[in-house]
Amino acid sequence: METPTPATYYWVQRLGRRLYGRKSQLLDSCRSRHCTSTQEAHYQHHAYHRVPSPHAQDLLRVKTNGHGQLQCRGCDQITYLLRWAEAERRKDPNHKGISPKRIVHNSYVELDLCARISNCDACQIVRRALLLDQITGRDAERLRHTDNQWPVQVALDIRPGGDSLQVTIEKGSGIPLFSATVVLSQKPCLAVGKKTKAPSAASRLRPNFEELRQVVSNCHNNHQCSSRYRWNSRNPSWLLEILGDGNVRVVPGPDHLVPYVVLSYSWGDPTTMPAEEWARIKGASTKTVNGVPAPERTNPFPRSILPETMQDAIAITQELDFKYIWIDNVCIPKGTDWDTEASLMHEVYGNAAFTLLASSSTKATEPMLYDRLAWLQEPKPCKLRNHFLYNTQKPLHEVRLDPPASQRAWTLQEERLSPRILYWTGQRWYWSCPEHQTVESSPLDLPSPACTSEDQSWSPPQRFLDVCRIGDFQSIDQEWLDIVEAYTRRDLAHSADRFLAISGLAVRFLEAKMDGGDKTRVGEQYLAGLWREDLARHLSWSVASAVDSKGSHQDVAPSWSWASLPLCVNTKMRHAFRQSPHFQFLGVRQFSFDHTAVMPTATLNQQVITDPRLRSKLVEQQGRTVKQIEIKGRFRRFISESSCAVSWEAIEWKRGDRVGFNFEEFPGRDLHSRNHDDGRIVSKDAHGGEVVGQLDYLVPPSGAYLANKKSDSVALADGEETELMCLELGELAMLLLQRNPGSADTWRRVGVCIGYEQRKGFFYGCESKTLILA
Repeated sequence: METPTPATYYWVQRLGRRLYGRKSQLLDSCRSRHCTSTQEAHYQHHAYHRVPSPHAQDLLRVKTNGHGQLQCRGCDQITYLLRWAEAERRKDPNHKGISPKRIVHNSYVELDLCARISNCDACQIVRRALLLDQITGRDAERLRHTDNQWPVQVALDIRPGGDSLQVTIEKGSGIPLFSATVVLSQKPCLAVGKKTKAPSAASRLRPNFEELRQVVSNCHNNHQCSSRYRWNSRNPSWLLEILGDGNVRVVPGPDHLVPYVVLSYSWGDPTTMPAEEWARIKGASTKTVNGVPAPERTNPFPRSILPETMQDAIAITQELDFKYIWIDNVCIPKGTDWDTEASLMHEVYGNAAFTLLASSSTKATEPMLYDRLAWLQEPKPCKLRNHFLYNTQKPLHEVRLDPPASQRAWTLQEERLSPRILYWTGQRWYWSCPEHQTVESSPLDLPSPACTSEDQSWSPPQRFLDVCRIGDFQSIDQEWLDIVEAYTRRDLAHSADRFLAISGLAVRFLEAKMDGGDKTRVGEQYLAGLWREDLARHLSWSVASAVDSKGSHQDVAPSWSWASLPLCVNTKMRHAFRQSPHFQFLGVRQFSFDHTAVMPTATLNQQVITDPRLRSKLVEQQGRTVKQIEIKGRFRRFISESSCAVSWEAIEWKRGDRVGFNFEEFPGRDLHSRNHDDGRIVSKDAHGGEVVGQLDYLVPPSGAYLANKKSDSVALADGEETELMCLELGELAMLLLQRNPGSADTWRRVGVCIGYEQRKGFFYGCESKTLILA
């Protein structure tokens, strides 16, 4: 028999008022200072008093299905899809594919109402799936924003490994705003029959700190993470000590190593926030008097004056029974030698008890602790047409890649240098250490399926530390390329920090390359983000597609370094590579600071003998100032002097997904062409195959050289293609070079060419030439 409550709605209004009046009991906050429960109750009040349309009332109507589950009219669409799948499988037992989409509710607010008031079991699962897919607290709030109230749709994804419901909220144009997955299984979860005491609504909205304490304690007591990955017994120069009564203070790092937590977070974009908000973030920094922190910080002060992310990080640290936390803005006082501190990040993160990564906040003035609305209803079994519905745990690599903190350049080395990481999202936490990965559990969660390496854009977080520890030099080199590929995608508030934000990783890389028997000798050399021992491969980086030269950082790094590119650029660092026997690195020719003469690596090694900490730091600091290098290799023109220019459209060939070139209209002719959209450039000899290169920058806009001299000097201008020269790096890899404006002796990089299978003998018979790259 159908339940009339949603249709009458009078009782819904009364219940809504009762819930609103009892908000302090039902929606207690994670802690007394942070009380988002008031906001939640306010939302409930308005949602429950919004009279739905007659169609919505019909979708909200519930009945008891054959499995004893409350099922609304909207979820009848899910059972329709399950019947459809059964019919398809009767026709073809191996059928796979995605069904047409069906609307289960007209908006998220309607879905939320059905889950909370009508108590539809399937709607509770779908609602929880949408919330769990949101990593930040702000994204979860966006779900209920009035601008995002579009229909909630489901499609059935039929696969041999198991079916699932694909949930989407899309704009009228079909653009997905939100998406989530609900897994279907014909077998019940093992925890379904388990009898446990139901937690209260208030406790479900709080993080499960008891479970987290056990995870952290188990790692420190029973794993080998600390002994294997701790760098040394040194504390950071300054720590923030957590006192009682909501106070903290800045203290010197004790002489003996103490357990401390490190916060990794995003400051936020100053261009998108009010000036006073950015001033508040900057104002959290510790001032100095006579080279030491000012008394207002060394004496106890209320943590409430710090931005919200820092306040919540302190609260989480205290909940886990740790007394100290390190926050960069507070624990690196103004006036400190920032270069020195940045190069020691491998110690700060390597020696920490764990790194707390604030995935739930988009900027420092946003909290980390939110009411976990995904768990407002207690998870319980849900069965529709012989299928159990389950939420899944979002894979860790997606949690790492999605939040705003992952777009910040500084957080890359913070993550890669941390043996133990606690990822804090808006709805649950994730723990990752070299021996164990786990997620805050729910009794009815299904773990996410194992991910293949192809599913992950980046390597596991601790892989860099692991290959450094065991001394796998080939893997270390590959990890550096992976790091750079991830780093160039990220943003920086200050472009001058391009090398500083990766300096800790460079020092750790360098330490791994030290000769085990002779720690006073350095066998590796840092060259503006590249490494000497595998320089030919490192020089062969490419952009995924040519970029606008505006924002180029050739004032920070030379043209041959990836660090000269604008921020937030996708690069390709890894490809099959075998160095040419003709390539040689001859030495550094120029630094950005004054040197009386070229300083060979051996000279540096003689100067830095005793302190390994100082040695690595100096090698890294000197390496980031390299401007010119001298190399040698086979050298020739990229485009023959008799070549004629043709349009890209005249030679481009497409057949479905296949792309290539068609030179039928130009038999027996040398020719070249340039794609002005993505920077590809092709050179073809009359009776030979083509060679396709990738330019770093797009053609500068007409008149750009008048408005912006820097832009004109970086990009290859239209018509200058015939000036291109190329130097062989590997068997199928070359640099594309142009003579540096104003200098007859130096060359600048403008692009690269990788994998020219059609012209393997491109450099056959060419003489080697010594060049200076700038």
